[in-house]
Amino acid sequence: MTAPRALPLGHRASAGPRRGPAVLVGLLTVLLLAVGMPSAQAHDALVRSSPAPSSAVPVAPSAVELEFSGTPLPLGTEVLVLGPDGGAVSTGAAQIRGTTVVQPLSAGLPAGSYTVEWRSTSSDGHPLTGSWGFTVATGSAPAPAADSDPAPAAGSDSATGTDADPTSAADAAPAATSAAAAAPAATSAAAAASDSSLPAGWLLGGVLALGAAAVLVVVPLRRRS
Repeated sequence: MTAPRALPLGHRASAGPRRGPAVLVGLLTVLLLAVGMPSAQAHDALVRSSPAPSSAVPVAPSAVELEFSGTPLPLGTEVLVLGPDGGAVSTGAAQIRGTTVVQPLSAGLPAGSYTVEWRSTSSDGHPLTGSWGFTVATGSAPAPAADSDPAPAAGSDSATGTDADPTSAADAAPAATSAAAAAPAATSAAAAASDSSLPAGWLLGGVLALGAAAVLVVVPLRRRS
């Protein structure tokens, strides 16, 4: 019986092919794919709009709103609203309020069909576009017009609350004229009376002076005689 031959020292039995590195590479690949798939599916989406697509509203709204699943970026976010005649009725730039985009509309819009065309940039930079339509039943009420009636003047009869009497006004004018004319006449009469009384005073004074002089002359003569 032949004895088995002993293996030389340091010799190890050969194992199968090494699969460790290949398994590790495969696991890393699966992990990277699992991490990358959510990022590829993370684009924002339109979740709500007002007015709703294909809806009918009783009056024209003052703005349209678009709500997204994420906060859109301002760059590239625009909303265009077309009226029944095909003209743009959106006014001003779109406003981003959190995850909602608000687009103001012109006032006094008529009834009819409206179309909303929009584009937005999602939070991860991916561009989004879309459109929808809605119908307005009666249109919005126009703004009230300003009162064109002029205000009454401060000196008018309606402002003072009294009615002017044209007859009394006409009578008052001649009376005032007559009074003004009578004033100079009275002044002239007073001046004339003063002038006429002046010579009489001088005459009386002269007589008294002559009488006194005569007394002064006669009395001494009688004493001497």
